[in-house]
Amino acid sequence: MMTPQEVSQHAFAKASFGGYNMAMVDEFLDVLTEDYSALYKENAVLKSKMKVLVEKVEEYRSTEDAMRKALLTAQRMADEMVQDAQRKQAELLAQAEAEARKKVEALRQEVENEQLRLTAAQSSTAAYVGKLKELYQHEMEYLGGLSQLSAPAPAADPVDAAVSDIDASIHKLMEEKPAEDLEDTKELEPVTTHAGGESGGLYGDLTGYSAAQAEAETPGEKSGAPEEPAAQREEAPARHLDFKGLEHHFGKDYEIK
Repeated sequence: MMTPQEVSQHAFAKASFGGYNMAMVDEFLDVLTEDYSALYKENAVLKSKMKVLVEKVEEYRSTEDAMRKALLTAQRMADEMVQDAQRKQAELLAQAEAEARKKVEALRQEVENEQLRLTAAQSSTAAYVGKLKELYQHEMEYLGGLSQLSAPAPAADPVDAAVSDIDASIHKLMEEKPAEDLEDTKELEPVTTHAGGESGGLYGDLTGYSAAQAEAETPGEKSGAPEEPAAQREEAPARHLDFKGLEHHFGKDYEIK
């Protein structure tokens, strides 16, 4: 593109015939140069402005890209934060559920153990109460039967047995002796009385001792006195009877069976 200076300095060759009027051409060139100069300057200004605008557009474009990148980065970070929060939420929920299940299982096991202990305690208590009832019933039956119990017969006294045997032997001897020996028996009575220490002879002594012993035992039985334990009866001193008179009356060879 020609500059205004080049347009104003352009020279035309002279023509000999049929050429243009030089004054009119110069005048036209001056006007054209002026207009062209204005247009040229305006074009230069517009170009400079366009350059600035292009730079601004590029700047805005770069800013837009940066903003877009920042927005994408923020969106990505937001997505990551949401995912992280959701993951942590899931982990916390799973951990809480696991702990809750563990606690519930522990409580259930404890309840089962306490239920077993309660059942065992109830069974033991029921068994103990049953034993107490059985013992109470047994004691009541025992107390009810005390009035119907009778004192057992006393153990046979060896002295009484010996007295009975001697009494039977004397009766047998007296029945076997003939009537003519009665005088000899009467003669022996003083000796027997002397040996026994009491009137009535040995037979009277033994009979009186047996009767006295029976009278001594009878009041205790009638009065309802409790029977002495077997240990006390065994520990009681044995009663001895003097059989020296029997040796004098029947001889030394007499044997008590």
